[in-house]
Amino acid sequence: MYIFDLQIANYRNYGRAALRLDKGISLFVGDNAQGKSNLLEAIYLLSTLRSSRASSDADLVRRDLIHTDFPVARLSCQVERSAGNLQLEVAVVGRTTDASHRAGKRVRVNGVPKRASDAVGQLAAVLFTTLDIEIVAGPPLLRRRYLDMMISQVDRGYLRAMQRYARVLQQRNGLLKRVQSRDAQAAELGFWDQELAHAGGIIMQARAEALGHLCPQAQFQMERLSDGLESIQMTYRPALGGLDELDVPIDETEWTARMLKALTNLRYREVNAGATLVGPHRDDVTVEIDNLPADSFASRAQQRTAALSMRIAEASFLRKALGDDPVVLLDDVLSELDARRRRGVMEFFDSFQQTIVTTAEPDRVRDVMTRASGRFVVAAGAITRFEGE
Repeated sequence: MYIFDLQIANYRNYGRAALRLDKGISLFVGDNAQGKSNLLEAIYLLSTLRSSRASSDADLVRRDLIHTDFPVARLSCQVERSAGNLQLEVAVVGRTTDASHRAGKRVRVNGVPKRASDAVGQLAAVLFTTLDIEIVAGPPLLRRRYLDMMISQVDRGYLRAMQRYARVLQQRNGLLKRVQSRDAQAAELGFWDQELAHAGGIIMQARAEALGHLCPQAQFQMERLSDGLESIQMTYRPALGGLDELDVPIDETEWTARMLKALTNLRYREVNAGATLVGPHRDDVTVEIDNLPADSFASRAQQRTAALSMRIAEASFLRKALGDDPVVLLDDVLSELDARRRRGVMEFFDSFQQTIVTTAEPDRVRDVMTRASGRFVVAAGAITRFEGE
């Protein structure tokens, strides 16, 4: 799939931008803080309905609209894909003093209003950023998000299970606090245990399956990018209160049963803590480089190569699951790589229909510039096509 038309209005530092894009590589050049990352964030939001950086939807609306009566950013794109052409529109409504205007996102697919869960993944994308190194070296939350954003694009059942899990978790934690303060009985937890374990089983099964596909590809890419000098290992660590040390369950039913048992085993501790101590919200994926923990023993260069390998594996996973190419978004990552690794990354994406690259250092990506089907300059939230040498 590839985007051939992109429209942005009142998003971040953009007033209005309209782009016609081609297949192949599109290169966007500009100094820092001009809007390059905002552009790729907008495309990724059209894919996942979540910002890759903002903590709140209100942060996405152009600043000079924040205090107006109806602050709203609009994104739209037209996509060619094997499943049929697609028009996707997202309106991001900021905070407003008018109670009739509800903050959040409004989505249309081919002109028809849709729930966010039905629009995620209609446009598939994988985003590489300079912060990806934190997937390897950072907290478990980032590795869970890596899996969640990827799986959600190909499995709407997974996304619905995540939404259900979050709601039930909130209810169960509230009940645990009431049991702790003796305002409720522990027996009331039974219903919420069943609900949480059911949604959790779906999530854990999908994560385990996805990692089964990701690991071989990440290992291959790590060896390729390092000329066979380095290896990567990724292991799923479901949070099941010690039961995760047993054999990996084979289906959702077994995952659900094991989580339900973990909740039962830890009930006393959970009541004392006033919080749910097991489940997908506490999962992790351990990453090792050359059989040593990557966060503690690997160099920054090794961690960066490992993160690249994981993102390339993600692109490969999406391609296989969808039967179509995701749009590849490279946000200023190529200029950080040496020529060999840069060449290795771009060689992999040569067969993908569309790769969108940003850089603040065009001299370092001359090889990409000469191959680009479209070259653009980004300055102060304005994008112009560049036809020169």
